[in-house]
Amino acid sequence: MRRAMLLAGRTALLLGLIFSSRICAQDVHASAARPTIPFELRSDFLIVVNGQVGNLEGLKFVLDTGASYTVIDRKVADKLRLQRHPGKITNFDREVPVEWADVPQLRVGPIRTGATRVMVAKLGEYSEFAENVDGIIGLDLLSRSKKLLIDYEKQTISWELGDDGAGGGSSPTYFSVAFVVQGFPMRLVLDTGLQGILLYKDKLRKGLPELRTEGEAIPTGLGRLQTTQVRLPGVRLLGPETVATVFLMDGPETGDPPGVDGYLGIVSLNAKRVEFDFAARLLRWQ
Repeated sequence: MRRAMLLAGRTALLLGLIFSSRICAQDVHASAARPTIPFELRSDFLIVVNGQVGNLEGLKFVLDTGASYTVIDRKVADKLRLQRHPGKITNFDREVPVEWADVPQLRVGPIRTGATRVMVAKLGEYSEFAENVDGIIGLDLLSRSKKLLIDYEKQTISWELGDDGAGGGSSPTYFSVAFVVQGFPMRLVLDTGLQGILLYKDKLRKGLPELRTEGEAIPTGLGRLQTTQVRLPGVRLLGPETVATVFLMDGPETGDPPGVDGYLGIVSLNAKRVEFDFAARLLRWQ
């Protein structure tokens, strides 16, 4: 498996709150009044947009709904000569050193901040997909909008802001949805920074000691993480049960908030458009 998970989506950068969201399939369309920007789709799942930090324009950012906090690459912090403060995050089974810095301003699409705190890391050390980007936009910025619409057909992103230009979110949050495996309910974080479905094996086995699979289990690497690819019958997200190919790995001992059983890559929905409604805590897709 060549495609890996990004650092920011799977670390605890999981420091925010997690809430359960309703999910429904319905028509979603961008209003002509909504600010809209194009994005580049890399490796068939990774959303990359242009942005600005301080006086540095034309930067490339990954849009990652699995990340609590926004991250800039160390080279960007060096160019801006930012003062940094050391810190650590938990990345599954190990602590990863990071730094924090205050940037004078950050812009992506219609979202513009004043001075704001971001994480600083050498992104290329953690993911092959982060080697050619300048940062990762997390939910601390994305949730400043009331709604965020990703149109995969047109490769555009549209925002709906509040009347004062601010958004509906006040702190990093996660969209999680119910995902049922052979009658066993799980909660998965909806993640634009992941291709596929990742389930925590220890939680799944505890709930389903007699877990049924189809075919051969295949050891697979997701970056430096070792997972097992299996086909699971009796899987249901919306509608009838189906058979799904998923990746299994033991969950971290620390780092994830309670109630997280894995991650669902947004592209797994096979949707043309996906709308995150932060104000209503609702996910719509078509």
